[in-house]
Amino acid sequence: MPDRCISIDSPVAGNVWEVTVEDGQQVSSGDSLVIIESMKMENELKTPRDGTVRHINVKAGDSVEQNKVLV
Repeated sequence: MPDRCISIDSPVAGNVWEVTVEDGQQVSSGDSLVIIESMKMENELKTPRDGTVRHINVKAGDSVEQNKVLV
């Protein structure tokens, strides 16, 4: 079976509040990956399937634009 990579993109512009995973970490469907704060609301981004985190492109405190690849 081929390795299928997915990326987690920011749905809104805002600030990274927390990154809850690290490179190489095993994750299960529904696990929290990143929390983005935008307009005083938190957006918790979760993984859609089981897998391994390959690369994290942001850290807490970073500003992000909509559609930026986070993980």
